[in-house]
Amino acid sequence: MEGAAERGVLVMLVVLAGLAACGSGSEIIEGPKNVTALKGSEARFNCTISQGWKLIMWALRGTVVLSMTPSEPIITSDRFTSASYQEGGTFISEMIIHDVQLSDAGQVKCSLQNSDRDGSAFLSVQDGRTSI
Repeated sequence: MEGAAERGVLVMLVVLAGLAACGSGSEIIEGPKNVTALKGSEARFNCTISQGWKLIMWALRGTVVLSMTPSEPIITSDRFTSASYQEGGTFISEMIIHDVQLSDAGQVKCSLQNSDRDGSAFLSVQDGRTSI
């Protein structure tokens, strides 16, 4: 399994390097909203983006856990998957965190390659007795 994760990171680095020179006129129209999830459940976050984007990055607690290019997601862990939707002239990227753990509690961030703007929210996790 480590080989798959290493390949995923390598693919992400290659994509980032290839897109570094490409500008993007797209922007985040609406960032994700705060979510409270039960331990072991799913948490979903949406980010609405204008057309023309090249790379979307989703970070959890400061670490990029999922990236998307217009052609495909770059998945480095089965716990983090994506869905996407077209709505009028906008694109909606959805990050899904599977089997949410207490240690997942914290900031969730959606950002675009070559953009200084991002959207962020907070994930709160409950285990039935306490919340973090």
